[in-house]
Amino acid sequence: MATRSQAVTRTLRNGILNGEYAGGMRMNEIDLATSLGVSRTPIRGALSTLAAEGLLDYTPNSGYAVRSYSSKDIAATYEVRIALEALAARLAAERGFSDEERGQMHRVLSESAQLVDEHQWTEETRVRWTDLNEQFHQIIHQAADNPYLVALIRKSRDVPIIAHIRFQWFDAEFLTQAHWDHVEIADAIFNRQPARAEALEREHIYRAGRRLVQQWKKVEAKKSEKASRVRPAA
Repeated sequence: MATRSQAVTRTLRNGILNGEYAGGMRMNEIDLATSLGVSRTPIRGALSTLAAEGLLDYTPNSGYAVRSYSSKDIAATYEVRIALEALAARLAAERGFSDEERGQMHRVLSESAQLVDEHQWTEETRVRWTDLNEQFHQIIHQAADNPYLVALIRKSRDVPIIAHIRFQWFDAEFLTQAHWDHVEIADAIFNRQPARAEALEREHIYRAGRRLVQQWKKVEAKKSEKASRVRPAA
């Protein structure tokens, strides 16, 4: 069972990701405690956690404010990721999986297939898929055998907002699509088909990025609408 602090953190995180708290908005402890019906202690802990996650900025004497990200930021990040992840898939196919990597990949695909068969999207599913998705790509990165490329991929993914919204708007249908993308990419690497692996990985990352950008634009529209409602008349 989640603690009070964890529950407050989750509520505030979802509020930021869903646009309830706009970029630049001050996160006042007293106001938040009143609106959520809790003491300031769990609020203080939640704000510290969200700042560590990169969703809030902290300024001495001013406190916490929601960090601003735009759909353009997300799109730019994915432009880089598409090129890097596609190259990793190509190199992995050229060099081939080791026996250990082959076994790891079969296990990951088998476990993700079980999630697809359940045909539902819950918080538990999201957590399990996040882990399996990470393992899938790490196996490819390992097989690519290029530490400089892997370092660049990690840097391209090191954008706090993306870490928390990647699967925020997933559903069972999109999970199924992502799983079969993984199956096809793995098959291309198993069969040492570099061009096919590269093309499939490129499309896979592009599709995920496009979905995030589309959803974040909706969040931006919601923030803009909210701002227009509270803006005083001229």
